[in-house]
Amino acid sequence: METIEILTAKEALAVKPLWSEIFFEDSKRFTDYYFAEKMAYNTGYGLQCDGVLCGMLFLTPYTGRILSPDQNGGIFQDIPLRYIVGVGTKKEYRHRGYMDRLLRRALSDLRKSGHPFTFLMPADPAIYAPYQFRYIYEKPYFKIGERERRRAQAMKRGEEQALADFAEKWLERRCQFFLRRDASYYERQKKESRAQNGDVYLWKKKNEIIGFYLYANEGEQEEIQEAMVADAFAEAGLLQISQQTRPVIMARIVNVFSMLSLMRLQAQAPWESMTVTVGVIDDLLTENCGTFLWTVGKKESTIALLEKTVKPEVCAEIGDLTEFLFGRMSCGECFAPSGGDHCGQHGDVYVRLSEIQVLPQVFVNEIV
Repeated sequence: METIEILTAKEALAVKPLWSEIFFEDSKRFTDYYFAEKMAYNTGYGLQCDGVLCGMLFLTPYTGRILSPDQNGGIFQDIPLRYIVGVGTKKEYRHRGYMDRLLRRALSDLRKSGHPFTFLMPADPAIYAPYQFRYIYEKPYFKIGERERRRAQAMKRGEEQALADFAEKWLERRCQFFLRRDASYYERQKKESRAQNGDVYLWKKKNEIIGFYLYANEGEQEEIQEAMVADAFAEAGLLQISQQTRPVIMARIVNVFSMLSLMRLQAQAPWESMTVTVGVIDDLLTENCGTFLWTVGKKESTIALLEKTVKPEVCAEIGDLTEFLFGRMSCGECFAPSGGDHCGQHGDVYVRLSEIQVLPQVFVNEIV
């Protein structure tokens, strides 16, 4: 008999042997860190087969910050999000569709709880593409010279809040979506970096933080996982950021109502609000399907499900809609015309859609 159950905190901690078996490339030190610092906060799903735990999936809580634009630059909304991690099946139980069942259950629960989208760092994007996950973030390569490394100091206890303040301000000036930083975030990050034979290093001037980087050396593979430098010191040569990037984070809309309500018109849009009827296609979460009246304004957005007899102006598949809202696909590429009646009074539907403030400036370097 096969069942999927929500794991209690005690049961989640007990999956450590299965975790070590599946993710054997993780060091014991890193696994110990993860189970000591993060596992207790996760929502865990376990798939049991005849009393044996043979599959698992975990949702890690984060607070996302999304920019709502206005004439003064905008304000950030805090939204609860879940990061999918630890998806795996015991070797002898693979190729039975267990991962499919776990993913479908978790995505369905996230939709019911009103989360706008979920995200993950895929071991292989081909695994998640059929579930309409799409890349939303490409990570640059950071390079720091030996001289600049010698100038940096390992973060000391008590400096976490100052670093969080620096990082939040840096991110707010550059990004439209990132994950909130606070003192506890960097307390955990220091432990995570040390579990990967690294640390959190700070650059300072007159005892003020002017930059930092996260260093890891897991499995003898050195990496600068993240780095930021204050604008005034960007030309000082502390940090080099390559124009070359690599895709690392995929996302998927799980609740159409929640996601579309987050969007706003651009501050310079010629209208205070506009409406469009959109047909959404989601083969996995069918509750997301339908024709919606989407009213997008500069201060708020609303979405209402219309009768099935209403023909939308445009249609979009859920994966394409994810890419459009994160600025990786144009409205012309995302939305197919459906020939429905224009609901708004602002001309061509693609003109209206092009005035939506999408979110291409993403910063998500978290790995677990």
